[in-house]
Amino acid sequence: MTSACQRLFSIDYHHEGGAHHWYIIPSRERKFLQELIDHYKSSMCLDHAQLFIDPSVLDKNHIRYHRVIQRPGEYVVLSAGSLAQSFTEDASWSESIDFALPSWIEEGHASITIPQCKCAIPQDFLSEVIDVSLFRPELIQRYVTSHLNFTTDDKSPTLE
Repeated sequence: MTSACQRLFSIDYHHEGGAHHWYIIPSRERKFLQELIDHYKSSMCLDHAQLFIDPSVLDKNHIRYHRVIQRPGEYVVLSAGSLAQSFTEDASWSESIDFALPSWIEEGHASITIPQCKCAIPQDFLSEVIDVSLFRPELIQRYVTSHLNFTTDDKSPTLE
């Protein structure tokens, strides 16, 4: 089980190899899954790929998830805050990148206080935290006003 750094969106492209099987848990189910893990007094962390959960456990506990089979040449996009676990049928090559959309800020994902990790992974191995104070509305508007040239005619917007 893993989640993108600071609950960002994530996109994964499958270049080649065996089919990639995903079990994706929407962010709204995270609380229920955490309660289930806490019930068993586990020190496992939901975010750092230390736990693989049998889908039958999710079914038994009424935790919703999506099952996706990704083939070469296909993308999988994970919503902000979602959890995912995956495996491949054979050797494969894929790459992923975390990213933010305006909704990451607008829906409050950027300002969520992420609980202290229980898995005791050394800080050197954890991703650097994004300074969300840089995403204040007035700073975003100033950037848009000064760096994006929007037109009202039929021309495409351009970056200056």
